[in-house]
Amino acid sequence: MKILIAPDSFKECMTAYDACLCIQKGIQQYNKNIVTCLCPLADGGEGTLETLVYAMKGTVEYYDVHGPIMNRIQAPIGFVDDIAIIECAKVCGLELLKEGNKNPYQTTTYGLGELIQHALSKNVKQIIICLGGSATNDGGIGMLQALGVCFLDYHKQQVIPTMKGLFDICEINQDFIDQRLKDVSIIGVCDVTNPLCGLHGATYIYGPQKGVLFSERDKIDQAMKKYAQKASTLLQNNYINDSGAGAAGGLGFALKSFLNAELKKGFDVVSETVNLESKVQECDIVIVGEGKMDQQTQYGKTPYGVLKIAQKYHKDVYAFAGKVDDLSLLKKIGFQNVYQITPYDMNLSIALKKGKENLSQSVYQHLGEMI
Repeated sequence: MKILIAPDSFKECMTAYDACLCIQKGIQQYNKNIVTCLCPLADGGEGTLETLVYAMKGTVEYYDVHGPIMNRIQAPIGFVDDIAIIECAKVCGLELLKEGNKNPYQTTTYGLGELIQHALSKNVKQIIICLGGSATNDGGIGMLQALGVCFLDYHKQQVIPTMKGLFDICEINQDFIDQRLKDVSIIGVCDVTNPLCGLHGATYIYGPQKGVLFSERDKIDQAMKKYAQKASTLLQNNYINDSGAGAAGGLGFALKSFLNAELKKGFDVVSETVNLESKVQECDIVIVGEGKMDQQTQYGKTPYGVLKIAQKYHKDVYAFAGKVDDLSLLKKIGFQNVYQITPYDMNLSIALKKGKENLSQSVYQHLGEMI
């Protein structure tokens, strides 16, 4: 019996690799003779850097850069041969802010641009940028300012490198952009398909979770659109409505427009990198998991991506999650079963602390039903 363990991270509780170890522990407690294959996964959001570095046996280095509110932080870059991997969540992410500091008028992607510069100094040939989990809605102007692009106001002064600056842009000058960018390919890894502007764009859909007031969405969206139109005119391209342009508060648009980046689906990039399909073929059953599973799981979430590959080879897939809703739907789309690891009477703060213990115990309890 060989079991493939292929979870995503459990948000605010454990990384995908930690989840692998917990699931493996539960299996080994049940039967030490079962062979396990660990395959931590991600979809472009938090944990993607760690997952890719683990899969490709790379290294991680830390750099002193500006954080989401222009505070100094240590942020990582993963290196694998001549590839650099950067994760937005680690340099301008919501996970770096306290609840009271979530205000996109004050958050910036400037530190991301600084990390890109550090990567360029290592003479890499490719930079992979994981776009999930950002606390920003600045259209990428912070990142671009760090790379030498000038966004000038009416007085020919640089605008503030936050969402607030979008309202003041009168002129864009890219004459001083870092020339080393011409020698690298850039891939933006994302798990969303939203355009930059409009009712399905960055501001309307993801702005509220970053601190955008509902009453201000329209004026912010209009400022974003005005900036994007100026950029598109200058650069003679137009990616405003492209899939993924709205990722990470407009970073997807900035990467495509100014840095000639290619945007790819996070799960596709990760699954190809870790050779997920061949690992599925070689196992008897598959165990997946993440923090919450419900009807949204079928719209591009990692467990569903694994399920679709497993179904090609007629492999049963079982899932474990911190919270489970819509169980009948999850079974209908193909999961053999989905187990909630958290007792129903346990409050969230305790559940997060006991998540690893609960996951191992739940796997141990239910494995007999699975093999």
